[in-house]
Amino acid sequence: MVLLPPDESSARTIKRFRVLSYVLVLLAAVAFSLRPDLFGDPQAQPWHALLHVWRIVVGVVLALAALGVQVLVGVRWRRSLHTPDEPPGNRTPADR
Repeated sequence: MVLLPPDESSARTIKRFRVLSYVLVLLAAVAFSLRPDLFGDPQAQPWHALLHVWRIVVGVVLALAALGVQVLVGVRWRRSLHTPDEPPGNRTPADR
C-alpha cells in the first residue's frame, strides 16, 4: 500500500503537532533532570521525598502525552486519506 504525502494543510498540522510533542519531551526531560537537592536540605524538609516521586510522575505523564500527540495526529491523517463513501479494501479488482 502506497501512502500519498500529506496535502498543504495536513503538513502544517503535522508540523505543529510535531513541535508540540518535542516541547512535551523537552519538558519531560527537564522534570526528570530536577535534582531534589536544588530545593534545599533533604534532611530538613519532610516533603523532600515527595519531590522524588512527583518529578518522575510528571516526567512520565509528559512523555506519554508527547507519544499520544504523535499517535493522534497520525490516526487523524490516516482517516482523512479514506473517502467516506468507499471503505478501504472493498474495491473490485478492476478498480485497482
